[in-house]
Amino acid sequence: MTFKQLFNSALLFLTTAPPLFLLTWDEQTDPAFIPNGIYDTLTFTLFPIMTIVLSVILFRHLYKKYNNNFEFKHTVKDYIVEHGKFRSVFIPIGLPILIYIWLWTSVCISVKLLANKYSDNIWQQEYQLLEVATCPTDYEYSCSKLTVLDLKSYRKHSFRWYLDKSKLVNLQNNNVNLVGVKSPLGNIVQEIQW
Repeated sequence: MTFKQLFNSALLFLTTAPPLFLLTWDEQTDPAFIPNGIYDTLTFTLFPIMTIVLSVILFRHLYKKYNNNFEFKHTVKDYIVEHGKFRSVFIPIGLPILIYIWLWTSVCISVKLLANKYSDNIWQQEYQLLEVATCPTDYEYSCSKLTVLDLKSYRKHSFRWYLDKSKLVNLQNNNVNLVGVKSPLGNIVQEIQW
């Protein structure tokens, strides 16, 4: 393995490791998270726009480098010949996806991680419990998907909950008090009181 290949492998690892670590933490801990407007704006508006802009800048840079650098042009052509056109097409498709995942995990999940571990900003609010559904089969048996209605803004929120499933089924369409910690991007539910 040459130094350049080792460097490229290390660079790939360093760019993908933080998002993978944060995604793994989010999937294992699975905090009951109720997003606010800032989270929705970041996730559905700002990050897609930033992904498109960064992808265009990156592809433009690579296109200029492809046209101006003879060695780079042959490296790309050799890669396409070696791996085939079908497999080579996944790089331009996968790069924007990787950029979006990197942005989302770096901001949104890291804020959830910090709020879940270190926040002492206690939050509580009354919601109406609309539905208690079962989680998909890849979750634990005790998992239930709760749909609650915010009584102030009348927005529906869903999250997974792992405790008191049988009691929550009986509380459907009643008001419950959600208690947890507040973060800049939403609230993490730690307890349900009825």
